[in-house]
Amino acid sequence: MAHEGPSNDGASTSSGGLTAAERLRQKHEAETAHNPTVEDTIDEEDLAHPPPSMLHAAKEPDSSDSIGNGMSTKVMGKQKASEEPSPPPSSRKEKAAAPLNTKSEEAFPSLGSGLKANTTSQAPLAWGSKKPSSIHAGPTDQAGSLHSPDLHSSRASAPTSGVLGPASSNAPLGPTPQGLTMPHQMPMPGKHYEQIQFAPSQILPRNQLKKTLPETLRDFNKRSKAKVDMRTAGNGHIIFEGRGPVDATRQVLKDLAKEIGSKQQVKVPIPVSVRPFVIGKQGAVIQGIQSRTGAKVQLPKNDAPLPPGSLEDDDSRTIDVSIEGDAVAAEMARREIESIINKRTSTVNLRLKEIPAEFFPFLAGPHDAHVRALEEGKDLQIQIPHFHTWSDQAPPQPPSAGFEPQFLPSPSSHIRIAGERLAAQEARGELERRVELLRRQITLRQMQIERGRHQFILDNDNSLHDFLQETGCAIVFPPATEDTETLTITGPLDRIESGTDKAMDLALAMQMSRIDIARQHARAPLGPQAHALALTRYLQHRQAVQQLERQYNAHIALPSNNGGRPDWEIYVKDGKNGMRAKQDILALVNAHPPARIKHVQLDPFFHQHVHQQSARDLEQKLGVVMLKPEADEGSDHIILVYEGIADDPSARELPRQPPSPNEFAVFERALHEAQEHVLNLLAGQQDLRTAPITSPAKFRDRLRKYVEREQQALPARQPPVQVSFDSHPTADGGHLRGPSGAVEELASKIAAFIASEERDELERGHVTSFEFPQKHISHLIGRKGETVNKYREEYDVDIEVKDGKVDIIGPKAKADAARAKIIAFGKQLDDESTHVLKIHPKYHREIIGARGSQVNHLQDKYNVRVQFPRSASSAEDDKSVADEGTEANGTRHRRPNQGPDEVIVKGPSKGANAAKEELLSLLQWTIDNSQTAVVSVAQKQLPSLIGSGGQEMEAIRLETGAQIDIPGKEGADASGRVQIQLKGTKKQVADAKAVFEQRSKAFDDTVTRSIDIDRQYHRTIIGSGGANLRNIIIAAGGSDDRRQHAKTVRFPHHESEGDTIQVTGEKGVVDKIITALESFASQKAGQTTIMLDVAPEKHRLLIGRGGETRKALESQFNVEINIPRISEQGSARSQVKISGQPADVEAAQARILDMIKDVPEETVQIPRQYHHAVSDNGQLFRRLRNQHSVTVDHGDQRPPRKPSMAPQGQMNGSASMPLITDDPDSAHSFSLVEGAPLPAEEGDIPWILKGSPENTAKARAEIEKALKAAEKQGSQVTGYLTLPDPRTYRFIIGHGGSKINEMRKQTGCKITVPRGQTAGGAVEIVGDRHGVEEARDLILQAVNGGGRRQE
Repeated sequence: MAHEGPSNDGASTSSGGLTAAERLRQKHEAETAHNPTVEDTIDEEDLAHPPPSMLHAAKEPDSSDSIGNGMSTKVMGKQKASEEPSPPPSSRKEKAAAPLNTKSEEAFPSLGSGLKANTTSQAPLAWGSKKPSSIHAGPTDQAGSLHSPDLHSSRASAPTSGVLGPASSNAPLGPTPQGLTMPHQMPMPGKHYEQIQFAPSQILPRNQLKKTLPETLRDFNKRSKAKVDMRTAGNGHIIFEGRGPVDATRQVLKDLAKEIGSKQQVKVPIPVSVRPFVIGKQGAVIQGIQSRTGAKVQLPKNDAPLPPGSLEDDDSRTIDVSIEGDAVAAEMARREIESIINKRTSTVNLRLKEIPAEFFPFLAGPHDAHVRALEEGKDLQIQIPHFHTWSDQAPPQPPSAGFEPQFLPSPSSHIRIAGERLAAQEARGELERRVELLRRQITLRQMQIERGRHQFILDNDNSLHDFLQETGCAIVFPPATEDTETLTITGPLDRIESGTDKAMDLALAMQMSRIDIARQHARAPLGPQAHALALTRYLQHRQAVQQLERQYNAHIALPSNNGGRPDWEIYVKDGKNGMRAKQDILALVNAHPPARIKHVQLDPFFHQHVHQQSARDLEQKLGVVMLKPEADEGSDHIILVYEGIADDPSARELPRQPPSPNEFAVFERALHEAQEHVLNLLAGQQDLRTAPITSPAKFRDRLRKYVEREQQALPARQPPVQVSFDSHPTADGGHLRGPSGAVEELASKIAAFIASEERDELERGHVTSFEFPQKHISHLIGRKGETVNKYREEYDVDIEVKDGKVDIIGPKAKADAARAKIIAFGKQLDDESTHVLKIHPKYHREIIGARGSQVNHLQDKYNVRVQFPRSASSAEDDKSVADEGTEANGTRHRRPNQGPDEVIVKGPSKGANAAKEELLSLLQWTIDNSQTAVVSVAQKQLPSLIGSGGQEMEAIRLETGAQIDIPGKEGADASGRVQIQLKGTKKQVADAKAVFEQRSKAFDDTVTRSIDIDRQYHRTIIGSGGANLRNIIIAAGGSDDRRQHAKTVRFPHHESEGDTIQVTGEKGVVDKIITALESFASQKAGQTTIMLDVAPEKHRLLIGRGGETRKALESQFNVEINIPRISEQGSARSQVKISGQPADVEAAQARILDMIKDVPEETVQIPRQYHHAVSDNGQLFRRLRNQHSVTVDHGDQRPPRKPSMAPQGQMNGSASMPLITDDPDSAHSFSLVEGAPLPAEEGDIPWILKGSPENTAKARAEIEKALKAAEKQGSQVTGYLTLPDPRTYRFIIGHGGSKINEMRKQTGCKITVPRGQTAGGAVEIVGDRHGVEEARDLILQAVNGGGRRQE
């Protein structure tokens, strides 16, 4: 059997100049020539389907020469099959043994196509330094080389490698080994010829053969339709020739090789990334290779899956595939595996792991220039990590004089190359060459620079590229986790000084200021430093430091917790920003005095437990933030900070003003309550205990999991026991710490657990095996092995699944329990149903949900698997429902038989049916809510549609219920319009579309016009409270929404110059408003103003209640009336100004004079103690004015003070308010006082009546009647009814006073309700006792009835 390698193309090479070894090789090759005695013929199938080798034969220079008896290939093809002559054996040329091509699709249809005939050599593998293949076991020939059997075939051409390629008996085979010639043979119908050649070392020794070779041949010839002959060749090689039908010939030769061939072992290195493809789904590929070739193929077990971020995508990492079998089977299997590799590694991924990270900037070049040069014009991608901060490995120390620095490879940061194989190899070689050059050139310097200045050197990635381009050096910063200020400068020796100087210049260009915040609160209870560190942690927690850095473009270096000075260092480029930042920081510090922060001392054991149980409640209920110390601080204090309860915590602003004295009391109360809450949580649990435990190191992980399981059911208030082990990995010691009772109980359980584990360890080798249905293997393994791993974890056993067999390795009891569980799982899968649902792809994304949330919910709820078709649009969302991987194939494959509109539901029948129904319901809901529409609006309109803070858009969403998608700025077309996407039900979409179309039409029709009107008339145009402007806009057809008026008509700002008024809106409305304003302006231009003297005491006649009279006059006569304020002095106090058109002014003047003219007066003296009783708290004055047109005043005398409405102790809420309870009788308070409350004042007060004589007489009579009634109140009682909720007063009064008037009439009592719904005020009821009690009952009935209606 010839060793695999390129063949020599020259058959007539002269022996001149050859070495002795080359001449000996030629001699051996000549001896392998043979002279067949049986003709090979082409059967009818070959005539109908010419083999591919005929194409290659036609291209040979001598393809037109005669074959056999002088017939050309063309002529021979036209002969009848029965007339094909057979050349005599003596006329045949010697033919070299051509190997069988196991990749020929025609020869071996299941193996795939083979290498092309013009392939001269195999390209070296690009994924490692190993040889392509090697045979580790099996005999060797005399030269020590390994052979593969030569197989000759009449069906396909042989590759030039001369190894295992088929030979065609009816066409030349191209280049042959030196000194050998190919025979010309005449094909015969129904005959097929193939041969294989074995070296002596490749045949089993005689004592290992069941029979002799001739006997073995006789047995095969009896059983097969093909005939096999044996003959010897030079060098002791044996050739077996098979003739007969194609399939029978090939099968008998394969069986013969298996019977007599010695076992060979071949190692084929493959990339780790190709491993799943060699195995195939559920081992289908590797099983197929073994079935077709008869060889045994083994891959190393993947015991330890690669962690995230490992080299699983690195083609530099390889594993060896072991192939065992006879020489033919091993070679066929090797070729199939290499075919898979070639298909999967046309592009490769490489990692360069031996390169120091300090070289990365120089390999990449400034702005990655070197990388782009390597990638240019190639299908290649090179990723060199940015290295400016070291993480797990610090740069080396500067070397001594005359020595080079010792740069070490980075353990975690590697260069990656991906792309076409040869290009990747070339790039790798170039990078490795540059690395060797850098090792000789690069040196380093180190310097100490304050950490706060580091950021100004490392401003951004581009700044480091610029630094490299300018100085030829790179900078390496220390990580934030390391307490060091050392910077490392790397670069060539002749540039290192310039790089060092440049780094120092950049660092020292910044200004630094320091703030000792401890000095601001020197009298803190635990000392100023403790308070400063606590405040710093709180401000970090609230991200105030980051906000300050962004606001002032600064970097703030905070103190560490190692006991150093609590100073803040501020680094800025602009000194002014530094001063502002310092002032802002001091304001924050002063706003958080020690009274706002409290330290609570707790054993560190409780810190995590207390934080989990209390932090949220304290913040929500008391406004107190809890901060627990970091694990490395070693502090036994938790920190409580009062910040107040906020309706919206996200909008909270940190205070910057010192708190007031009242706020200090609030701080103290809230922090005290928070401290009590924390201490109460730990009541009875302060008795902690530490107990030693002994556990072999190998049981540590199991013990931790056991402790977690044991404490899962603990009450929320009870802290779990903590378990820790000695730091040495092989030590057996450990400790439990927690409440004493729990520690004792858990320690005894742990002792029993360890004893049980030690007993189980004796049975760890026990194996329980059973069959499991092959069709359910993928379910048993689960996605990425999660199901089988769950069983391993649950039962503490090792489970291996292979070829439908499950091996459980572990203690017998645990293995039996796991076996029962797995068998039950298999029975459950036997009940599996599959439903294929037709769902249009456009609904897939909605049904899947965000990141697969909805589908994952269905899968978990019904224990089913839902498979959506893979598509470009749903690739992201469909990730969550990918096929479960197996050990052989952990990646998700395509589903070639699944249509784009098919959704597959698999699982137990009951769950699958329920999931199907829910999916269909979800589909129907999605269809109903997936109506869409598009509305085109102007991009300039978007701000008004969105509104301030999105209020307008949210209002539209709430009003219509539709989903609204507003495009971004880049979504506008050339005309400046954008498309708003609407989605929802049909009605929701229609309603939203109507709203947007209406607003869009209004906006599109919107125009803006300007008009100049003298500024002195602007206030008049607006009118009192905007009344005039509102009337103008509404009359023009504009909106009656007051909020829109300011947008419709815009007046110039009072501080600006100019008289221009802008009007915006629909064209028709704008035109009308402009016309109205022009008319108004023209009227004002011709108006006149007069001054009318009116005595100040008569101004009230012109003003009226709430200005009603003045407004009525202005509206009636279209004038403006200005009445002097009370603060006016002198003659101006009595001058009333009337402005308007002359005729209107004259009419208004006449009316005003008529109103203020003197009328007859009559004075009635009323005792001061009865003033309020007679006036009925002003009700009598209003009746006289409304019914008799008589006004009442008191001249220059002030009315007496109003008597108290409630007895002492019930006024102004001084007594306790009634409680609001479910008992109506306890929801109010009522008290009776004999007589009516009268003021203690003596004397009379004049009531001056003004009106016509007849009306004055009527008024006098009514007043005297009221006076007599007031004098009788001494014999009456007064009831005070206090209600808990002043808002219920409206139920007593009723609409327009109807209810209270009805009560007054029914009871004959005087009922007075407090004004302004004052809390604590009482309803006053005056009358006889029976009437007062009846009025009380009516009031309570009205209040209770109104409250129930409100609910």
